[in-house]
Amino acid sequence: MLFRLLPLIALMSVGACSDTTSAPTEVTAPDRPVEPRTPVNPEAEISPAAEEPATSDEKTSEYWGVAPGEPLPITWQDLLPEGAIETYFEQQDQFYAELENKMNSGAKRLSDIEPGLGIEEGSELDVMPQFGTFETVDDLAGQLVRIPGYVVPFNFASDDQYTEFLFVPYMGACLHTPPPPPNQVIYVRAARDTKITDIWIPYWLEGDIQIERNMNDLGNAAYTLDLVSLEPYPVPG
Repeated sequence: MLFRLLPLIALMSVGACSDTTSAPTEVTAPDRPVEPRTPVNPEAEISPAAEEPATSDEKTSEYWGVAPGEPLPITWQDLLPEGAIETYFEQQDQFYAELENKMNSGAKRLSDIEPGLGIEEGSELDVMPQFGTFETVDDLAGQLVRIPGYVVPFNFASDDQYTEFLFVPYMGACLHTPPPPPNQVIYVRAARDTKITDIWIPYWLEGDIQIERNMNDLGNAAYTLDLVSLEPYPVPG
């Protein structure tokens, strides 16, 4: 889950110092009698000081450390709601258990089960589903975010210009099965052609993220992002 950070409030204490080396001050009795002070009523209500309204210059981002207009840096973990990881592995375990039962359904004895039995290409068992769910972190909707990852184009254009593509957490995802869960896939749409010459390097992706599904053959996405910028992620040489 993505937790919003609260700004830290510094508490300052002011101490008064006295000069212990100076001579004591002589106190002179007053020329007129001093009127007694009115005793303080401890139950009397003390009115708080009026607060000065905040000016427009004092506005801050709802996320600590992020100035207004700056993108919110997030990780792929931030896209997963609570319990999403557990659901993913439960679905995966169930799928492989059912697949094993189907592969061995024709066996009448243990010796009939061939170790390392493969799946014939194009058969009814040659299917790999996309595990996971479309559950999202709704607090991210409408946020300007910045996240590192990899580009997966829907097709390979000869001029390397794209107006839509998928963005995923690891290299080669969706090009090989199984794809990441839907809430780990971002469908990116660009207002104009974006040149991407190398899909095997990581990138910084920046844009406005929305809770909007995109269904496609490579990998269904639970998030959609309107592209602001895409730049190579600096990798140490």
